[in-house]
Amino acid sequence: MPVFALSFLSICFSLVTGSAYSKERVIIISPHRKTIQQEFVPAFKKHYKNTYKTEVDVDWIDQGGTSDDLRFIRAKFSKNPKTTGIDIFWGGGTTTFLDLKQSGFLTKYELPKILRKQIPSNAAGVPLQDKSQTWYASALSSFGIFYNKKLLKLEGVKAPTTWSDLTVPEYNNLISVTDPRRSGTATLMNIIILKSQGWDKGWTTLSKVAGNTRMFTHSSSDPIKSVVSGDAVAAMAIDFYANAKIADVGANNLGFVLPPGQTVLDPDPIAILKGAPNKKVAGRFVDFVLSAEAQKLLMLPKKYKDGPRISFLGRMAVNTETYKTTVGRRLNAYNPFEQKSFLKVDLNEVAKTKRVINDLIGATMVDTHKDLKRAWKKVIKSKDREKLLKEFSRMPIQEKDLAVLAKKWDQDVFRNEKINEWVAFSKAKFAAIK
Repeated sequence: MPVFALSFLSICFSLVTGSAYSKERVIIISPHRKTIQQEFVPAFKKHYKNTYKTEVDVDWIDQGGTSDDLRFIRAKFSKNPKTTGIDIFWGGGTTTFLDLKQSGFLTKYELPKILRKQIPSNAAGVPLQDKSQTWYASALSSFGIFYNKKLLKLEGVKAPTTWSDLTVPEYNNLISVTDPRRSGTATLMNIIILKSQGWDKGWTTLSKVAGNTRMFTHSSSDPIKSVVSGDAVAAMAIDFYANAKIADVGANNLGFVLPPGQTVLDPDPIAILKGAPNKKVAGRFVDFVLSAEAQKLLMLPKKYKDGPRISFLGRMAVNTETYKTTVGRRLNAYNPFEQKSFLKVDLNEVAKTKRVINDLIGATMVDTHKDLKRAWKKVIKSKDREKLLKEFSRMPIQEKDLAVLAKKWDQDVFRNEKINEWVAFSKAKFAAIK
């Protein structure tokens, strides 16, 4: 029999038996760093083969950051309101998922009974799931300041303990910060400062930090890299980026601090998107990520068999069973389920207004950063610093304006007009500082 005939019969046999399509599939969009992907994807594939007796393919999409991923999903749904062709959105903080839910982009998924027992509805009063069962926390995060101890000593600068410590002139050109329009982490840290210090004082702090910032980066991981490499002394950072680097480089070289009473506990959710083409496999992936075994990957160091293979992830788990089975083996004994004191922020309000706040920071600090830094130098050299500082940190809107603007922020013409107004306002303000 000719070779082509054998090949044709083989293909036909495969189609009949299904062996050509033995692999199942799940498609994930996530802003998570590569180490999360490197640990969870191989572990899931192994778990899937052992549990369901078939192989699974995992397609991982990342557009560059939380905000970029969210824009990508919005664009996909605008073209086809029924589906994006993607199954899961994973990571990016609670406000991202409140936004996704509000837009109708998520679908309900009920966890298995065992996971409902192991994962509480909240931690320190912070919700770990949506009441409508559209998203679930997969990990917990806190936010603080990451710094290079050796550079601090070299520069003769005091180690920071509060957000305001980053505003002193001694930190000028020593800080690295991310553009909040590109990072959900940066967004939340800015909002933490505004909520913990109040509108006027909070904007003064953010303006000073922008003045001390060498440049705004495009990714929330870039400031971390800058601190490690010595390009920056300090950065506003999410805990797991900092903890992972401290584990690699050593606590004698790097440090991380949570400003007392000025940080939040923020869940990092996972959800199945509306119209998920592989909904069954997507549900199995969610179950796996939240399982007690998989959650060990978040907290254990590399030396344990049930821990990560490549990198220490330095995250806080949401499965309470994981804390019980890792006692004495974790690098950090911290247990969020035993804590009570965290700053409370109305995340529903944040979800509605964060795009306005991001664009406000973008227009008044990022896009006008050169003008801002020139003005900041004049402020810190002036004998009349307090008077100039009041003008330097003045904003074009008040807190009460946010909700009104948010209702119109999807109107591109209106939004662009406001952004242009704010840029012009800032340039004029900075130019007037003599």
